Formats: sequence, C-alpha cells, structure tokens
Amino acid sequence: MPFPSTRLRRLRRTDTLRGLVRETELSPAHLIQPLFVVAGEDVREQVESMPGIERFSISGLVEEAGEIAAAGVGAVLLFGVPATKDESGTGAYDDEGIVQMAVRALKEAHPDLAVITDVCLCEYTSHGHCGFVREGEVDNDITIELLAKVAISHAEAGADAVAPSDMMDGRIGSIRFQLDEEGHSGVPIVSMRAPTC
Repeated sequence: MPFPSTRLRRLRRTDTLRGLVRETELSPAHLIQPLFVVAGEDVREQVESMPGIERFSISGLVEEAGEIAAAGVGAVLLFGVPATKDESGTGAYDDEGIVQMAVRALKEAHPDLAVITDVCLCEYTSHGHCGFVREGEVDNDITIELLAKVAISHAEAGADAVAPSDMMDGRIGSIRFQLDEEGHSGVPIVSMRAPTC
C-alpha cells in the first residue's frame, strides 16, 4: 500500500465530521442516529429487537432524518434491508441498491447531515453470513473484495463515511486501499459494531 496509510485529514474534511470527533464536549451534534431503510413505499415498521427503532422506506427515512437533524444530531448511520437476497449479497454493492438510493436521497434533502453507511453482506445474503460462502466456509479473501465494492458504491452514492461491521480479516486495509484507488481518499472508515436489524 502506498504511503501514507494514515491520513488524519479525512476526519477534518467537513465541519460535521470535525464536530463528530471533537473530544471537549458532548451534545446532540456528536451523536449518530442509526436508521434502517427498506424497499417499498410508505413503510414504517418497528424493529422488534430494538424498541423505539423503526425501519423506513426512503421517503419516510428522509422525513425522519429531517427531524433528527432538527434535533441537532450531526450524523446518521444507515443500514439497508433489501427486497431480495442472494448467495453473494449483490444488493449490497448494486448502484441502485437500497442504501445507495437512500444515501442519494438523504444527501439531496439534508446536505449538512453526515451520512455513514454500514458495510457488510449479512443482510444481503440468502444464507445470512457476513461473507461469501464456499464449500460451507466463509471465504475471507473473496469477501473482503466484495466489502470493498460495497464501500466504493456507498462512497460513489455520496456517503460521508463508511463503517464496516463484518468480521473479515484484513477488511480495513483492503477497503482503504480500494477507496483510495477509486478516488475516494477523503472518505473515512469508522469503527463500529452493528446492531441486529
């Protein structure tokens, strides 16, 4: 990988990102609200495992994000629930996938709200694993290639940051390298562990 592999300027790129990483105070501007987006129209449904959290179709998601921004929250973390799933989780890196469409809609409606996206395959695979399964085992190397495709598709849709929640070895280095190669060197990678959606 080319030098430098650490670029702290990524977290100083916008006022919102700078505000999220300041350590001197805690306010709504420093919080990140998880949002779950589903295919369809006028969908608003409770996430049973997380009381008070709902899944929204894109129009409802945009409306909810407006309320979140009005409350002073600085960022949302977007999780997608696709209409269909397959063995390779192709919906996760489809340019017209649910997260990619939601990112574009959110950034158009609320350009100052930081949009961070979950990068994983589990919600998009028919078997539910975080990666590509070959002969009954998750193939780590193929999976990290797919995860990099997911991150790139989110960055191209306008995500301010990507947040891998999978458990693949070497994913961060691969995602960073591919983001840089594809012209998204300013997109930071945020550490997180995803809730069950």
